Amino acid sequence: MQTLIEKLKKYSIDDAINTENNDLQFIALKEMFNGLKNKDLYLTMILVNSLICYQLSSSWEKYWTEFGKKCGEYLNENKFLGDNFDYIYNFFDDFLPNSKWNKRFISVKLKRIEKLRGFLENFIWNESFYYENMIDLRDILAKVMNQKTIAKTIVFAIKMFSYWARNYFDKIIYFPKEISIPIDSRITNIYNKYILLENNKEEKIDDFYNRLSEKTKIPPLHLDGILWVNYEKFMKD
Repeated sequence: MQTLIEKLKKYSIDDAINTENNDLQFIALKEMFNGLKNKDLYLTMILVNSLICYQLSSSWEKYWTEFGKKCGEYLNENKFLGDNFDYIYNFFDDFLPNSKWNKRFISVKLKRIEKLRGFLENFIWNESFYYENMIDLRDILAKVMNQKTIAKTIVFAIKMFSYWARNYFDKIIYFPKEISIPIDSRITNIYNKYILLENNKEEKIDDFYNRLSEKTKIPPLHLDGILWVNYEKFMKD
């Protein structure tokens, strides 16, 4: 059986971008973006949502499609007045209890959003800076949320923000190689399968994917898209 690095040899960073651009989550929020009359809060809403996108009762694709529709309607029906945190908070306060797919731990998730109050006042007016400096965004979010920089929700938030910053700014900036891959069940299952083929079976999961990233010249967050979408293929012998 081939090692994972042998299977990944045929992929490039351009393949990763093409995979990401065809991700159902990417498509759902691209449709939201195209339908917005006022795009000022587009990236802010996505960043906030990505930080409470856990313990879902559906696939991420279904949930992000639901979020994109409801958030798009909210942004079009209401007028955004400056850096009004309450405007952002009120959407999630109403949306989460009525969501089909994100009803668990609502009070905890709303408290997470409250932690972002001070940060968002700065973020809303500096989105371009954070797109060009994703490591800074990661570090600030980790500090604000009191989490490690490799925490799944933190790196996932960077991934989601960057996805749709491509739409907003109409340019692609690659993920920095210093930002870790988000460790979920699929990424863990792939690691467990392929680490058995490696000489160093004690290698930790983050080190494993960082090594793959160095060998393929594909940043970990871009590897995530390839591995996630092609999960069934990589799990076959």
